[in-house]
Amino acid sequence: MKLVLQTLFVMFFAVSLQAAQIEGNIQLKFAKDAYDDGVFKQEFGDVLKADCAWYAGNFFGEETVFAGVTVKNTGSKPMWFRYYVAFYDKDKKLVGATGQGHTGPNGLRPGDSEQEASCLFGLPKDRYKDIVFYQAVIYETDQAPKKN
Repeated sequence: MKLVLQTLFVMFFAVSLQAAQIEGNIQLKFAKDAYDDGVFKQEFGDVLKADCAWYAGNFFGEETVFAGVTVKNTGSKPMWFRYYVAFYDKDKKLVGATGQGHTGPNGLRPGDSEQEASCLFGLPKDRYKDIVFYQAVIYETDQAPKKN
């Protein structure tokens, strides 16, 4: 009986939680902002559409990787999410990573968008040029996070 309950729990959790992933080669451009030509742009996701705009730039005098995303709820009910992205060098060694999400009590309402602009990290001078590969994931669910 315990195994049946565990299996049902896993099945329910799997139905309510989805993940979409992208990965690939990348060469980040040093840009003024996300609207410059050559900024890496990619959309992915299921119910939530994550629209990436990644580049390297200057943030208060520090070279910074901006890995922000705008997330839009294309579904019919509120959604919650977590977004993560990691960048690697030619040897697949981690250069930097960041993440953010929507965990508020009401979720991201249908039709609404939210910009995750705090997804950034500083690097030593010219280190962003070492980045040649990325992996990103967005976890989405229609179940509000449980508070402890």
